[in-house]
Amino acid sequence: MGLLKRKGEKSETISVRIPASVKAELEELRKRADAEGFDLTATITETLIRLVKQVRGELDRRAGKNSALKRNGRATDTTSAAMSDGRAA
Repeated sequence: MGLLKRKGEKSETISVRIPASVKAELEELRKRADAEGFDLTATITETLIRLVKQVRGELDRRAGKNSALKRNGRATDTTSAAMSDGRAA
């Protein structure tokens, strides 16, 4: 087993607006996690990475469906089809 470890990807800070109650709970969870020796930031980072991959996959699948529909000459916008009778779906 080697002692050298690769450098991780450079990290950057983002700002996200969340409800004040969620912020307060995160602050409390951070205190509790720190007190027990856990890294809440690492946990949140890993969760965001999984979320990004999931959203990208979903959007990529939708893009694939839309391009397939365009090739077949079908409508790609389900909203316009639902609104064609003047009512929202």
